[in-house]
Amino acid sequence: GGLTAAAGLFLATFAPDWEAALVGYALLGAGCSNIVPVLYTAVGKQTVMPESIAVPAITTLGYAGILAGPAVIGFIAHGSSLSFAFALMAVLLVAVAVGGRVLKV
Repeated sequence: GGLTAAAGLFLATFAPDWEAALVGYALLGAGCSNIVPVLYTAVGKQTVMPESIAVPAITTLGYAGILAGPAVIGFIAHGSSLSFAFALMAVLLVAVAVGGRVLKV
């Protein structure tokens, strides 16, 4: 999922025309759509924290990302460019994919 999303975001960011960008955003959506269910499955399988605490903690982090993400992207884009900010997000999506492999989620 993370690699598909990263490839889609790279394609959408550096696409020469709108058709290629549309395909890139479709790949981004397809790649990101399974990250949250996999994350909640991993939270359900872990034994470090009770599920009644772990699930709300992950949900809170998700909402924090929804609120802070656009501001952070804008801050990065203000200092460099929007293309750089999106490319950085794609690199972070690759890190999500690698982290999933390392943690065997």
